[in-house]
Amino acid sequence: MTISTRFPLKSIAAQVSKWTGFLTAAATAAAGWGILTAAQGDAVTGLLGAVPGVLAWVGTALAAFGVAGQGEPLVTPVADPRDNSNRTLSAHSQPGDFGSGLAGG
Repeated sequence: MTISTRFPLKSIAAQVSKWTGFLTAAATAAAGWGILTAAQGDAVTGLLGAVPGVLAWVGTALAAFGVAGQGEPLVTPVADPRDNSNRTLSAHSQPGDFGSGLAGG
């Protein structure tokens, strides 16, 4: 399977749709030639029809976890901001703020 580096998801979707179409056509042909019964052909076609949905679900889950895994180290949580040394971050007080801890205020 060749994957375009510029549009990897489009390339993967194209490959999956080609293989799913090929396998569905093969199952239909096998049922038509008598290699598979009509019921077996329908079962294979139904199973192949579920493949895009399952792949979409898996792809969505992987994308969500990938974004979270790559993004979390790059952002500072608002609830408990800390630096790389695990020291609590706090806003700098502006001159004349008299230590309220609120910047710009």
